[in-house]
Amino acid sequence: MLKFHLDKKVKLSYYEQIKGQLLSAIYCGKIKEGDRLPSIRELADASGVNYKTIRKAYKKLDEEDFLEIIQGSGAFLKVREGDPLSYEQMRRHALYKLFREVSSKISDLGISHQKFAKLFMEYATGKSEKRLKLAVIDHVEEAFCFAREIRDRIGAEVTAITLGSPEEETDRRLSYADYFLTTSWHIQEVGAMARRFEKQLIEIKPSHKIYEEILQTAQSKNIAIVIQDENTMHASWDIYMSIYRPTTEKKFWISPIDNSEVIEEILAEAEVVFVTPMCWDRMKELAPDTIELRTYESFISEETIDYLRELQLLGS
Repeated sequence: MLKFHLDKKVKLSYYEQIKGQLLSAIYCGKIKEGDRLPSIRELADASGVNYKTIRKAYKKLDEEDFLEIIQGSGAFLKVREGDPLSYEQMRRHALYKLFREVSSKISDLGISHQKFAKLFMEYATGKSEKRLKLAVIDHVEEAFCFAREIRDRIGAEVTAITLGSPEEETDRRLSYADYFLTTSWHIQEVGAMARRFEKQLIEIKPSHKIYEEILQTAQSKNIAIVIQDENTMHASWDIYMSIYRPTTEKKFWISPIDNSEVIEEILAEAEVVFVTPMCWDRMKELAPDTIELRTYESFISEETIDYLRELQLLGS
């Protein structure tokens, strides 16, 4: 069954959002004539939108012959038998229009259709013939997490290098990389290394989703962040002091897992603990069932990942 995703922040009305997603699903072949859609109640509950608002949107779609609402059974994509503008025709027309537009843009860029087809297949499958060689340079925990995520998400060859490691060791490992990567906190230090090796430096921008969830949770619960490496505390602490602290009276801790005094306090009073992957197994052993543990696999923004994919696919 198709699911609609309604966003209260966009300017489009809920009716426009539902209709647009419905047409997209038709064009893509995700739903067919007669398929059941979420009921008015289901969509209202799932999206947090008023029941009457959803009912009004569905009624308009019913009037436009897109939906058929059957009392007690639900909403269905209407069967348009004999309709000259069938769903299959709509989908075919949309695809043809897309092909025509893409073909024109390819010609403007001076790329052959054969080369574009090859590049598009690599983009769509994520299997590029070229593999980036990257060096992620940061404190040990951040370097480990970022390198693992990039390796998993785009299939690049990535080595994690800890700041402060012996120069002879890092020089050997850095020389193979096409690009150096680090966070904004270490741009100056790693930038000097990039210039010495004549490599391009790429800033790793963090995903805001993690901090948004932490800050939202902190409004109603005592929370903690547990990390492996004390050097990685700066980002979370800066955000806590400038954004979180003025907005809530709930307790907050951030601590390395080896700080037994603070960890004991966290285990006694925290309700939710955000744990980095390097600390997960140990915190699972320590935390009582009353504490909710959360961790993440994605720390890097989509903007950074998309830029790396672009480099891997199209080169510098």
